[in-house]
Amino acid sequence: MKNIMSDFKFTKKDFILYLLARIEPRRADLVCLNKLAFFTEFYFKYKTGKDLSDSNYAAIDYGPVIDHYRDYLTEMEVKGLVKLSEYKISLCSTVDLNVPEEIQNLIDPIIEKYTQLNNSELISLSHDTDSYKITTDNEKVMGNMIDKNLALLETFFDYDESPEYSENELDELLPDVDLKDLKKKAHALAGK
Repeated sequence: MKNIMSDFKFTKKDFILYLLARIEPRRADLVCLNKLAFFTEFYFKYKTGKDLSDSNYAAIDYGPVIDHYRDYLTEMEVKGLVKLSEYKISLCSTVDLNVPEEIQNLIDPIIEKYTQLNNSELISLSHDTDSYKITTDNEKVMGNMIDKNLALLETFFDYDESPEYSENELDELLPDVDLKDLKKKAHALAGK
């Protein structure tokens, strides 16, 4: 996956539209959109080494957000593309963005995965990323831009690709353990 040949890159506006088209309307709000953008962008960067969009991400108290996202959403509302209602966002029209299939095939599963999480889970998970922790100095400094190259540290993205093992394979990988023997060994090591 490291060598997707396309030179495709979303604009901020098109990236937001693409994501909103994939978020269940009742879930479409500022938190979900921003976290989904961050995870999708950083997953893509992790897998390909390329930027997915021209978005930059600021590290704030609630986790990563698209820098100046409110300005972009307000501009998009004026153009009739979205409707804002406090923190909720509605997509007003569909737009054909001509996203290459190879890119859709890579990012759509990650979008699907993270849209299943509630906002608290999304915030918590985003706070646990190395790129957020490094940028905020473990949540001591807010407002800095997150370097997209830090996406390469996010090895948790590989957990999505863990091999599936059959029951027989698991039996071979995980030996039987006698709890009594473990307790005896632990006591022996502790000098009891």
